[in-house]
Amino acid sequence: MASHVPFLAVRPDAQFSTKARDFASTNGALTTDTDAPESAIMPTIHAPKLPAPVAFTLTLLLSLTISVFLYSLIADTAGYELASVSRDLTAQWQVGIIFGWKVASLAAAWASGYDWQDLTALTLLSNTPYYHLLHTFYLLSPTAVLSALSIDLLSIALPFFLFRRSASSTTAAEFKPSSRAVVHDPSVLLLVTLFGSAIYATTLFASFNTWLPVYMIQYFDKILSLGRVRESNLFLLSTLALPLGAASTQFVFVPAVLASNRLLKALDPITAPVKFDPKTATLAQTVAWNLGLGPEGFRARTRVLIKRTGVLVLASSVNTTLRVLGTVEGTEAAGVLGWASVWGLAAGATGVLYGWVAEE
Repeated sequence: MASHVPFLAVRPDAQFSTKARDFASTNGALTTDTDAPESAIMPTIHAPKLPAPVAFTLTLLLSLTISVFLYSLIADTAGYELASVSRDLTAQWQVGIIFGWKVASLAAAWASGYDWQDLTALTLLSNTPYYHLLHTFYLLSPTAVLSALSIDLLSIALPFFLFRRSASSTTAAEFKPSSRAVVHDPSVLLLVTLFGSAIYATTLFASFNTWLPVYMIQYFDKILSLGRVRESNLFLLSTLALPLGAASTQFVFVPAVLASNRLLKALDPITAPVKFDPKTATLAQTVAWNLGLGPEGFRARTRVLIKRTGVLVLASSVNTTLRVLGTVEGTEAAGVLGWASVWGLAAGATGVLYGWVAEE
């Protein structure tokens, strides 16, 4: 049976300093119109008192155990459907590559510093292209696809929740209402989620109704039908993409918003960014500012958006390419790259447009 391993990218660890925690525990209000770096807004949640090598080994073993155990449970149901489209992976070198990829993915996740919520969102976003392909073009049932995707998510989320609970910028519980106003406002998050799902749906809809069907037939030998492609309309795709909108909001939008506040200035006014004055700025300075560049380089919000959007594009594209080309029978590199490019484009567009929303 094909391996089901998510792609996880690396981000440097960032922790909330003692000075920052002391400030966050006060009653001072924080506003959201001045940028602060991502590292300045990350409270620390202490992980279990285990040496890092031991904790990572336990994470790896638990993740593998969850995957093997749960896939064995669905072997007599969804397993047959998944196996029907899978390559024959019997050679030792093939198994070694799959196992090595699993270990490398978990090691990257361990080094990334993302918390389990970020990793769950990233895993969903980077694995959905693979399962959407199986459902739409290979006619796998929703039960088979959702069962396998759920195992992928659980095998990542649970081990990291237990052994690597370092909080990321998505954790804002210690911030006062003014800094939580956006990220904890259900109506705002709902609108951003709908916006994100619409971006993914529009990208897929445009591809389905132009070049993609002919391209898929040309480069995928075992495609069974294009019926589900023809049945896909914008409303249906938007509905199916709602989890993607929620995940991209969690992974990209929320950290970017939290990176834009006066926390840095409150902690150390010397490091606060210089205020941009459009009346005295030169043309070059104005262009640089509109692109997110300030005297110190990229502003915090822009840095977070670029970094997380880049991770999302890379994860969506590379993971899709590796999984489809390595596990789906009858696929060619050119075809897989075309399919992956659709999702990479959707991920990139989501990050760019979230940046526009965050500036409003």
